[in-house]
Amino acid sequence: MSLGIGYINLKDVSIPKEVLSLLKEELAQERKVVPIGRDGYILHLAMMDPSNLETINFVRKITGLNVIPFFAFEGDIKFGLHQYKSSLTENFQQLIEQVAKQRPESATPQELARDVSIIQAVGRMLEFAVIAEASDIHIEALADSVLVRYRIDGVLHDMISLPKSLHPAIVARIKILSSLKLDETRLPQDGRLKFESDEGDVVSLRVSILPTVEGEKIVLRILESGELSLSLEDLGYDERSVNIIKKALDRPHGMILITGPTGSGKTTNLYTMLNLLNTGEINISTVEDPVENRIRRINQTQINSQINFSFAEGLRALLRQDPDVVMVGEIRDPETAGMAINAAMTGHLVLSTLHTNDSPGAIPRLIDLGAEPFLLASTLDLVIAQRLVRKICPKCQMTQPIDPKVTAYLASNIQDPIEKEMVMKVIPGQVRTAPGCDFCKYSGYLGRTGLYEMFTVNEEIRQLILEKSSANSIKTAALKGGMQTMLMDGVNKVASGITTFEEVLRVTRD
Repeated sequence: MSLGIGYINLKDVSIPKEVLSLLKEELAQERKVVPIGRDGYILHLAMMDPSNLETINFVRKITGLNVIPFFAFEGDIKFGLHQYKSSLTENFQQLIEQVAKQRPESATPQELARDVSIIQAVGRMLEFAVIAEASDIHIEALADSVLVRYRIDGVLHDMISLPKSLHPAIVARIKILSSLKLDETRLPQDGRLKFESDEGDVVSLRVSILPTVEGEKIVLRILESGELSLSLEDLGYDERSVNIIKKALDRPHGMILITGPTGSGKTTNLYTMLNLLNTGEINISTVEDPVENRIRRINQTQINSQINFSFAEGLRALLRQDPDVVMVGEIRDPETAGMAINAAMTGHLVLSTLHTNDSPGAIPRLIDLGAEPFLLASTLDLVIAQRLVRKICPKCQMTQPIDPKVTAYLASNIQDPIEKEMVMKVIPGQVRTAPGCDFCKYSGYLGRTGLYEMFTVNEEIRQLILEKSSANSIKTAALKGGMQTMLMDGVNKVASGITTFEEVLRVTRD
């Protein structure tokens, strides 16, 4: 990069439509440049190679403006190019109208699924979901239309309504892409598909199709592409929590459990821990459903219920592979629970997940699954519960006094006296909020972070496990031992200006 050339971080810039319109999207994609601003007869242009005079002269000729180049990294250029496509409704509606006009009345679903315009429509739907950084796409059949919704930062948003007549063609197209049975409309089906984005990235999606009274509903989960390189700090852990986790990961054997509902980030958490362990000196093996992200030098196995290859079967085979660290995607049944605990007893470090509301509830849940309390007490080392909350938009954030109703709600609804005392002690007088802007699509939020509660299994808790004590008793002992609940972590993140009380209460309220 030459001296005098400025640097621009496009992830911090919302580009006006009138600026983007100065250079057609196809040309910007071809040249890997993004117009970012105009000052009279001067165009500010983001480029990966600001010394490329041929491209600068080309843009000057096309726009009729003098060009001042700025350096941007490849990822920033991709982010900037996405802003050309920031409006799903405007771009997609035109294509759908074209599809509806061209659709032959007598065509079968198979024929429709191979129609060029349907292929483009489904491809555009997937492409926009990736651009919007959605985690899931919902295609829902209603009585008179088809509703497409994206889950962005944990919240579903209505994106577009399609003619009901297009529903069979869209379903058929997705079934073909997922290698599912076209003629099966009475039973649920699960599959997986891949598509290539405009930038050439291969995106994997998990597909679930469910029959409803109005037609088949489709949910597509967008899986992370490429290797994850997140740190525990990136996930939202504070310094104390990071040290607790690293200490547990340093043990040669034992069990670490992560609990939370579907979509709360458990798998990302597990992968981040596996990356910390993945030094090349040990053998790490996993059993997953499905393998959501491939990690170099880790042996990953995917279960297959259609051939009775379950978590328990996979774990049984995996333990004959001389593993040091074992990751079991989820403990769902007594057999898997028993085998995971036995693996931890016999010199392996075991990482897994459970579906419980909080971390203390993991212990009664495992006992309900048939785990022997004396085995569980001697193997379980660390339990983490988590939720995801949206982060306040950094562009439009502002400070305001806390709503007294929030303080009153917390004071009257926190039942545990230890938790109440610790929460009320850190409630801030001023909080941050965001009214919404172009940058956050007027939601007031941008991105997500985790809320966590965790406890290490000390001698008092081991005794409670042996006595088959309740989750409340375990929670009280964990709080006395220094556990920070998800609500406490949330209040701390509100005080730090990371999120809002509305978000914290949305995910922690029972």
